[in-house]
Amino acid sequence: MLFDPRPKTRRRDLFDFNNELRALFKGVREAPISVVVGLRRTGKTSLLKVALNEGGLPYIYLDPRFSGVPAYRDFAYFIKSALEDFLSRYGGIREVIKNVLKGLRGVRVSAGGLSVEVSWGREERLSITQLFNAINKLGGRIGKPVVVAVDEAQELRKVAWIPFNSILAYVYDNLDNLRIVLTGSEVGLLYRLLRLEDPSSPLYGRYTYVVKTRKLGKEKSIEFLREGFKEVGLEVGEGVIEEAVNTLDGIIGWLTLFGYSCYLSPKKCLSNVNAVLATAVEMARKELENFLLTRRSGRYRNLLKALTVERSWSEVKKSLESVEGRTLNDKTINELLKTLTDFSIVEKVGG
Repeated sequence: MLFDPRPKTRRRDLFDFNNELRALFKGVREAPISVVVGLRRTGKTSLLKVALNEGGLPYIYLDPRFSGVPAYRDFAYFIKSALEDFLSRYGGIREVIKNVLKGLRGVRVSAGGLSVEVSWGREERLSITQLFNAINKLGGRIGKPVVVAVDEAQELRKVAWIPFNSILAYVYDNLDNLRIVLTGSEVGLLYRLLRLEDPSSPLYGRYTYVVKTRKLGKEKSIEFLREGFKEVGLEVGEGVIEEAVNTLDGIIGWLTLFGYSCYLSPKKCLSNVNAVLATAVEMARKELENFLLTRRSGRYRNLLKALTVERSWSEVKKSLESVEGRTLNDKTINELLKTLTDFSIVEKVGG
């Protein structure tokens, strides 16, 4: 169902999604590393899961959204969960998977092949490079590449003791039967983790296939809601649809939630627009609060107040200088704005 708010495991034959899906299929076929980027709730996880389920390649799915800074024990449980999910989904090749994992330091697979232990002791810690080598060996044995997909991959920056860009460079250069797919909402942070344009980075100069998800335009948003309501057999007036589209601004996650709430409570459909907006505002507020709690500079609050309306760079600078009553360095303004765009809090439009 189009209005199912959970990530889709089948294709949504609508709009740019098909183009993005074809692009991601192409990336996985042709490039060792693919990256899916876009603002929050523009369909990255849906795109990733449809591609994984329809792509015909075995995959390991990882979601590293740790609460706080993870210890090695947390990371070990994270790998354990991903490997157990992998084993449960591929019963036909379970014995092959068990055999390639058997020789890994720090990993033990149960006799039945459904339970995995991952050690976090210093002497028996799992090497991610060795794990990737084992997955590559698996791909060679079954005759097709294995995909390792990491959703919201910028969160891996919290695992500071593992040099992920060095490991990814090793995968790129040496492991032909392994494909890496990374998604990221905080686009700048993801690129900062990979350092693709840094000459000192191990990944510098290596081709990475990029797929971008976007907000829907007004006409496509209207069509999305019309098609969704048609699919569930619900008649919703054009005025309600237009109100929802104008309020929710093409963010497919919020349009989906609105459609689903109308499906559950048709008589409250119009009032659901405001309910979904309230949910969106609350989530955005919490995200901003979490961001501001980790910032020492109070300038971010002043800058965000200035950016409640669209402003040019020079207008932003004048606004901050007016608040502080002094001249500010251009570099300071650029660093503040870069941080906000890296976290996908601020969007740069038309230069």
